[in-house]
Amino acid sequence: MKRVILLLATMLVAVTSAQAQLTTCTVSTSGVAFSPYNPLPGQSADTTGIISVTCSGVGMANYTVTINSGLGSFSGRKMFAGSHSLTYNLYKDSGFTQVWGDGTAGTVTVTGSTTVVVFPVTTNYVVYSRIAGGQNTAKVGAYADSLMVRVTY
Repeated sequence: MKRVILLLATMLVAVTSAQAQLTTCTVSTSGVAFSPYNPLPGQSADTTGIISVTCSGVGMANYTVTINSGLGSFSGRKMFAGSHSLTYNLYKDSGFTQVWGDGTAGTVTVTGSTTVVVFPVTTNYVVYSRIAGGQNTAKVGAYADSLMVRVTY
């Protein structure tokens, strides 16, 4: 009887491992778009975006979502219009205290877990973004940055 129990336990582990390999995850984003920024009042400008993680297949998926620093650094990401820049950042929380990054330099990542059985499962995460106030040297223009969002599972 002990042999049967050991064999059954080994088979269950093998099935669980095979299921984990049958799950895949992808990430998509809606861009963060600020309304026109007026630097003169010295106020920050806030907006939000969405990061969507979709997992499909069969099994459990544990994942981590990271965002690189783009053209600046995690302490102040930069958007550029030609040679002119605006400092901004992306946050995990609505209080603008947790910079969403790759887990280095004081940044945080987002972790998630989902079980997929038949249909794909999508989880949406809000990205809170803020242009720092008081950037009085800002020039008129269309500012942009390019970031890489990565899901590791």
